[in-house]
Amino acid sequence: MQRLSFQDLKRKVRTSQDPDEVIACIGQHLTFLTRDERSELLCDLLEYQEIFFEAAELLIEEGGADIHYKKEGVIPIVFCAVGANKPIAVQYAIKKGARLVVDNPDYLFAIAYIFKHHRLAAITDMLLLLIEHNIDFNFVLASQETPLLLATRHNNNREVIQYLLGEEVDKYVYDEDGFTAIHYVPFAKAPNLYKDMIVCMDDILVRPKFATSMEPVFECVIKVNEDHTFEEFIYEALNAFLENRHRMYDDIFEKYYYRLHMIAEHISLIRSGAES
Repeated sequence: MQRLSFQDLKRKVRTSQDPDEVIACIGQHLTFLTRDERSELLCDLLEYQEIFFEAAELLIEEGGADIHYKKEGVIPIVFCAVGANKPIAVQYAIKKGARLVVDNPDYLFAIAYIFKHHRLAAITDMLLLLIEHNIDFNFVLASQETPLLLATRHNNNREVIQYLLGEEVDKYVYDEDGFTAIHYVPFAKAPNLYKDMIVCMDDILVRPKFATSMEPVFECVIKVNEDHTFEEFIYEALNAFLENRHRMYDDIFEKYYYRLHMIAEHISLIRSGAES
């Protein structure tokens, strides 16, 4: 086997579909690698490969790879496996001495990532593992985003948002644009979130943090200020969509305009229930 550059070796470890090929490549190159390079390969192995035990043992037991190594000097190997939604790799790393403890806010990005991208059924084992190690999901990233904000904006699986709400995460956290997760509900990837997220007067009275704007559809800008309630935000959105109707494809307009109307009716029911 021809000797590979370190970058080519990393690429092989990440992409090979043959576990035996990965083991053979690592074995051939082991003596040419520094400890940090071996540790970096271990990180890629746990993050990208489903079948990794033999190759990981080779790197750790024979190569002295460090299970506490941090990818790019920031994220520990075990949290790389969390972000990749690899519970078996997480358990392996823990058995080898890694600690599933959040002692640096940067590690939370890996946890938030799984809510942004996966179905609930796909991350159940990982969630149980995280809970077992006393990690909860009511946190705010340095970017001012939360798992709920990310899931609402990017995940098209409603059950993920329902799970987070069931964990009693704070749905009133403001992102850097001055909006809460509630404000993104009309334009969420998952349908019908308003039934889960908007359930009481506090929800329809929530306001932006400051004068701000949202552009949920290209060239359709919703402008609001800190005095606008969510109810008023919905009516501003309806007006913005009507004013920019000529700029949109029919299916885009109909999808969101219908949603906004449904939410407006839902708000009316909440208000009438509170006033009766």
